[in-house]
Amino acid sequence: RIASEMEINKDQSVTPVEYRMEYVSRLGKQFEEYREMVYKNGFNGTEDLSLDDICEFFSIIKENLDYTISASKRSHGLYHAYNTIQIHAKKRSMDVKHLDLMLEGQVSALSSGALNIDDTIKLLESLFTSDLYRDDMRSFMLYPKKETTPFLHKNIIPYSNISKSKLLSKMLQSNDRTLIEKDAGGQVRFRPQFRNSFDLEAKLNKLKNETNYNGLVIREHDLVMEIFEKVFNHRNYTGRSGTMFSYEGIGSVYWHMVSKLLLAVQENYFQAVRMNEPLEKVKKLGQLYYDIRSGLSAAKTPQEYGAFPFDPYSHTPAHSGAQQPGMTGQVKEEILTRFGELGCLVVQGSVKFEPRLLKRNEFLTTKRVYEYYDVFQQKQLLTIQKGQLAYTFCQVPVIYTLSDTETCIILDNNDGSRIELESNRLDEKQSSYIFNRDNRITQINVFIHTKSLFD
Repeated sequence: RIASEMEINKDQSVTPVEYRMEYVSRLGKQFEEYREMVYKNGFNGTEDLSLDDICEFFSIIKENLDYTISASKRSHGLYHAYNTIQIHAKKRSMDVKHLDLMLEGQVSALSSGALNIDDTIKLLESLFTSDLYRDDMRSFMLYPKKETTPFLHKNIIPYSNISKSKLLSKMLQSNDRTLIEKDAGGQVRFRPQFRNSFDLEAKLNKLKNETNYNGLVIREHDLVMEIFEKVFNHRNYTGRSGTMFSYEGIGSVYWHMVSKLLLAVQENYFQAVRMNEPLEKVKKLGQLYYDIRSGLSAAKTPQEYGAFPFDPYSHTPAHSGAQQPGMTGQVKEEILTRFGELGCLVVQGSVKFEPRLLKRNEFLTTKRVYEYYDVFQQKQLLTIQKGQLAYTFCQVPVIYTLSDTETCIILDNNDGSRIELESNRLDEKQSSYIFNRDNRITQINVFIHTKSLFD
C-alpha cells in the first residue's frame, strides 16, 4: 500500500536515494505505530483474513524478493551477497553499496528458486572461472584473495584530501593535533583515540562550541566524516575475511559453504528434472554438480587434502592443509546430497526412489558382504551381488539392482511375505512403517532401469 501511494504521488524530481529513504521511513513508522499499540494494549483480539488477502500478501512479498535477487545480479551471471546502506539524515536519503564477491551470495541465489536453468548454468560456469575458484583445491574460497594493507600504511590521509578541507588544512598548519597529526615520516593520520566514526563525530560536535573552528566545523562536518570513512573503509569491513590468512580468512576454502553449494545445485537439478527441462541442459547441470563434488575431500588423496579425506574439517587456508577437525556443518549437507544422489526421497509423506543423479559406476563389480545395524540395533550381514548397491534408510536395508525393465520395488516383510510394487514409490502406509522403524518391512529391493541413471 505504501509503495502504491508513493508511486501515485511520486515527484519526478525525487532521486532514487531519496525515494528509498522515504519508503523505509514510512515502513518504519508503520512498525512503530504497531509496536506502540501492542505495548499499550497487548495482543488482544483477532481479525479474520480472507485466503485471497493472504495470497495477495505473499505474492507482493515474493515479487519484492524476486526483484531484490534480480537487482543483485552482477556481470557474468554471478550475484552480490551483501549490501550496506548509508543513511544521510540531513539529506533525507539512503544509498546502497555492494560488498565484494562472496561464495555465499551464489549459494543464496541458487537456493532462492528465482533462477531458471539457463541462469543457473551460467552462474555455475562463471563460478569456475571467477576469482573465487582455487585451482589447487578444485574448489571455491569464501571470498577472492585480497591484498592487505601493512599496519604502518593504515590510517594515512592523502594530502589531496587534506587540501579539500579548510578545517584540516588549518589544523595541520597550526600544528593543532585535535583531529589529525603528522608522524615522523611526514604522513598525516587521524588521532588514535578515534576508534570509529562515532568518536570522531562526538569530537566534531564538541568543536562546534569553540570559536576558532565554529563556522568551519559546521560547514565541513560531512566532509571530514567522509574523509575518515575513505581512510578506514569501515563500511565494507568484513572481519577476518579481509584481514587474516587463517581460520576462514583470506584465501580459505570453507568446506561447509562448498557443501551448501553442492546441495543448492542438486536442488536445482531435481527441479529441472521435475520441470522436464531439455535433456542436454539437465545433463549439463548434473555434470556441474559432479565438478563441484570432485573438489570435496572424499575425492582427494590425504596428500591433497592434508588430512584423512573422510574426516570433516572446517576450512583449508592457502598456506596449509585442512584445519579444525570436528562435526562441522558440512556433514549435514553431505548426508542430504548423498541421499539425493541415491534418489531416496520423501515426497508428500511417501518414500520414493528416483536415482536420476546416481552413476552406474557406484554399483558393485564383485560380490561383497554388507554390514549394517537393524531397527533393534543388532548387527546384520547381507550378501550384495555384482550389479547391486546397498544402504539403509531408517535402518531398513535398501538394495538397488540394475535391471533392463522399468523400475519396480519388492518389499520383504517380517512375516516372510513379499509385496511387489510396479512403481518407484511406497504408499503412505508402507512409508509410515519405515519412518516408525516398527520392523514390519525388513528389506526394500529396488530394481532400477539403467536408462534412469545419470549418464
